[in-house]
This record gives sequence, structure tokens and C-alpha cells, in this order.
Amino acid sequence: MSQLDQALRRALSPEDLRLLDELSREEPLFIQAIKAFQDQHRLIGYIGWMGGFGLFGLACYFAYRFIDAPDLRTMILWGAATGLTVVAFSMIKLWFFMEMQKNNILREVKRLELQIASLRVIGAGAD
Repeated sequence: MSQLDQALRRALSPEDLRLLDELSREEPLFIQAIKAFQDQHRLIGYIGWMGGFGLFGLACYFAYRFIDAPDLRTMILWGAATGLTVVAFSMIKLWFFMEMQKNNILREVKRLELQIASLRVIGAGAD
């Protein structure tokens, strides 16, 4: 820990120290996923997950039809449909992970804001 970090910790109130420690901890992936459903876009998250499950089921059905296809033309069509639904499903999952990453970045920005506010307190005390 550097001298600046030690000075920051001395200048912080116990509540600010608790908040800084809470913001500094890395959350498990499962907790991050749950928190993605707690922000202002939770309805979109629910719709995305339901759409993802629907697309996964549809991809499984299309894959079954692909395997069971009687001729090459229908096999190609069912294979293309399977590929498109897998791509759509993957895009929804990537969007969800980007939402989780956004929440992590916001947590880090809040932690930096707290540290900057603490530096102002230290700087004001030195004057």
C-alpha cells in the first residue's frame, strides 16, 4: 500500500472506508448476473433472457429437423435456420455480458469518485 493510499484511508470516515472496501471487491459472476436484473433496464434483461431461451429451443428444434431432413435441399435450409438462431442466441448472450461489464465499470467509476472526494478532503485539510 502506498503512502497516498494510507493517507486516503486515514482521511476517510468509517462509512466511506466500508463503501470503498465494498466497491473494491470483485463480485462472483453469479452475483453480477443477478445485479444485471436490478438496474433500470431489468425489463429488457428479462425479455432478452426469455428470447434467448426461446431461440435456444428453436435452434435445438431446427437442429433436429436438420438431422432428420430427407434430402439435401431441406437439410441446407434447416442447417441455415439453425445457424441463424444460434447467432441470434449468441448475440443476446453477448449483449447480456456487455451489460454486466457496464455495471462493473460503473462500480469502478464510483470507487474512483470516492477516492477523488477523499483527496479533496485531504487537500483541504492540508491548506
